[in-house]
Amino acid sequence: MLALALSLRSAPASALADAVFADGFESCQGDPGCWLTVKPAQVDAQWAAARCNDGTPAGYELRPSPSGSHDWVILFEGGGSCDDLTLPCVDRGTALTTTPAQPNGRWAPLFHGGVLNPDPAINPDFADANLVQLDYCSSDQWSGATTIRHGTSATPGCAANDSTCGWYFSGRLNARAAIESLQRDHGLRDDGSQRVLFVGTSAGGFGLSANAEAMTQALPQTFAADGLRFVIDGGYVLDGWDQPGHFIGASTLTAVNVVAAQSREFWNASYETACERDRRANGLDPALCSLGSVWYPYLSGPAPGLGLKLLLQNSTLDAVATQRLMLTDPNDPARETWRCAMTASLRQAAWLFSSGDVYHTLSVSNQNFAAGPPGNTYRDLVGRFWHDRTPQRVVVHNPPCP
Repeated sequence: MLALALSLRSAPASALADAVFADGFESCQGDPGCWLTVKPAQVDAQWAAARCNDGTPAGYELRPSPSGSHDWVILFEGGGSCDDLTLPCVDRGTALTTTPAQPNGRWAPLFHGGVLNPDPAINPDFADANLVQLDYCSSDQWSGATTIRHGTSATPGCAANDSTCGWYFSGRLNARAAIESLQRDHGLRDDGSQRVLFVGTSAGGFGLSANAEAMTQALPQTFAADGLRFVIDGGYVLDGWDQPGHFIGASTLTAVNVVAAQSREFWNASYETACERDRRANGLDPALCSLGSVWYPYLSGPAPGLGLKLLLQNSTLDAVATQRLMLTDPNDPARETWRCAMTASLRQAAWLFSSGDVYHTLSVSNQNFAAGPPGNTYRDLVGRFWHDRTPQRVVVHNPPCP
């Protein structure tokens, strides 16, 4: 913890850095899992639009490297979404719609597992890195860019177009404010000397696909120096899926593409990506850039793609997807159709961890992070990806398709 304190004292000066030892820091002495909560909207007015659904300030948690490492892991937290179509906003838990419980500037021992675990026995490749969790509280898969409210089922009495009450959907603005805050105040330099692993889980996986290009724009020299890596964990959905009688979530719709377009409109989502620009130029629907089979080549492929180094983790029978698409019955032929369509679509991924088992994400649980065959666990694969080994596809428990 002494090394942690020294590394923080040598970081760029800021109001938070000057108050390193205030607000509970002493209680963290000797604990490598001591995290700082930062709420950018309470630090600088330029980040005032970084807010949760209820208007309270969005936040992130930072565990600086105890050794001063130039490596970073920045995780987009997951937690579902709502669109008052397939997923009612009234069902959202409070923890996912309001500001984190920890006050701005407060240090506290917090638990984070998997790729954010500070224990090298559990997380050998990243335990010494600067670890960051971007807290998810916008219910929009990190893609909303609105600065006005609108009514939802969680805010009765607010009309859909009433800008004076209701919820904000500002996930994209939250992500950008967090990166700018880390750069200005907490040592995330863009000088080519640092490397950053971005990880997105579940809704955070969708969010990372939507914000990956924005991250390269926020860190242009790091990107130019080949210092950025991206892991999208449980955020891959097929374009064109439509099965009669299989309603999506709480809706009476069966077409994924229709749902994607309507969710985008509900959140006022704008990804401002190569995918959107290219599809719009070619008369195609840019809203479908939230679907994995559409965005993958734009993120990882050559121009008009970005050529990002990208690892996918997705079960072909992802538990969240199969539940939402009414595919939970093992005897339903549509379930096998989905598995085989996912198997075929995921063949485009150079770096892949995939299973036919029913699970969702693997990155933030100690147990799930170590899932997979000995020597080829998910943790092993993420480590090889980070260290620029030869691209590898680990596919297990997924029988051949016709």
